[in-house]
Amino acid sequence: MKKIPYIFIILLLAAFVGCDRIEGPYAEIVDQEIVTVDFPDLDVNSVYRKVLIEEYTGHRCPNCPMGHQKLEELAERFGDTLVAVGIHAGAMAAPTTDLPYDFRTSVGNELAQEYSIDGIPVAIINRLPEAGGWSPARWESKVTAAIRDNETLAAVQLINEYNPILNTIKANAKVTLLDDYPNALRLAFFIVEDNIVKPQINGIDTIPDYVHNHVLRASMNGTYGEFLNQSGYLEENVGYTYAKTMKLDGTGWNPNNCRVMAILYDKTNSLVLQVEEAPFIKVD
Repeated sequence: MKKIPYIFIILLLAAFVGCDRIEGPYAEIVDQEIVTVDFPDLDVNSVYRKVLIEEYTGHRCPNCPMGHQKLEELAERFGDTLVAVGIHAGAMAAPTTDLPYDFRTSVGNELAQEYSIDGIPVAIINRLPEAGGWSPARWESKVTAAIRDNETLAAVQLINEYNPILNTIKANAKVTLLDDYPNALRLAFFIVEDNIVKPQINGIDTIPDYVHNHVLRASMNGTYGEFLNQSGYLEENVGYTYAKTMKLDGTGWNPNNCRVMAILYDKTNSLVLQVEEAPFIKVD
């Protein structure tokens, strides 16, 4: 898919939950670009379907460290088959005088509203509709079922280009359908950061040097991404490419701890066909 590239500035305007302001970052995003990297040949026999788990959490939530621990256990069991993002949303994620930092995002707030997230910790798995989300006790069975029951429909190859001089991240993706697909598909690029040391309430205590992982920082192209093919029909074994660049000035993110998550999504039936992730900086 080709578009005439142009540059626009998305200002993550101050949004409000009650009286609490969602802080920056204010990031400049470059509209869809031509992919200039070379993707390796795809071995379709090595492709397997990965599962997206979107954990809803908050630094003021006394039970959320228990949810974080459960997610770590699942990551240990399922390895890279399970791809996680932590979405801080709702009252328990709002800043206070004692806990002034803000991990909330407009993207996370929109998703939380769509799934009627109220009590946390909960999770949504592969975007399957579940009002209020699943409690941690249900996560393992739901992930197991998603792995067991879901056919592998697509491959997503993801190559990131981090430029420390320009302070930009460019995500390049190639999507290959393993069979013809009748609906229009969206590809979303989320930025996720690990190893953020900030206080976290845990029961009646506060852990001052708590390590927050897989924190959603922003989307590079909207909550649900952009269409790969406007015609609404994607052909088997055709490589659909897509790229997006974000300037990181003023964000305060540590590029060594950041990664891009690519979510291939059919919004017409709330189906995540595939999810892939890659770090900003590849470590050999």
